[in-house]
Amino acid sequence: MTGTHILILGGTAEARQLATELAVLGGVRVTTSLAGRVARPRMPAGDVRIGGFGGAEGLAAWLRAQRVDAVVDATHPFAEVISSHAARAAALTGTPLV
Repeated sequence: MTGTHILILGGTAEARQLATELAVLGGVRVTTSLAGRVARPRMPAGDVRIGGFGGAEGLAAWLRAQRVDAVVDATHPFAEVISSHAARAAALTGTPLV
């Protein structure tokens, strides 16, 4: 696939809104990652990935394998573990993190 690939670490209404807005842009692939802790989550636009990555190193491997160009941390403020893993994975791969 060509174009820009953006991973949204989601779970918030703002993450769903961002996914919707990005999904309509030409040349942008958006994947939203959900933790999988909600039985029937409201699904965002674009691709959806549910479940953990296996820590910072697992997330870094996923970013490389999926050729992600940028990561947006739109998780809940109390989701400190995934936020720290995202920061480490972004540093390991040189992927911009917002």
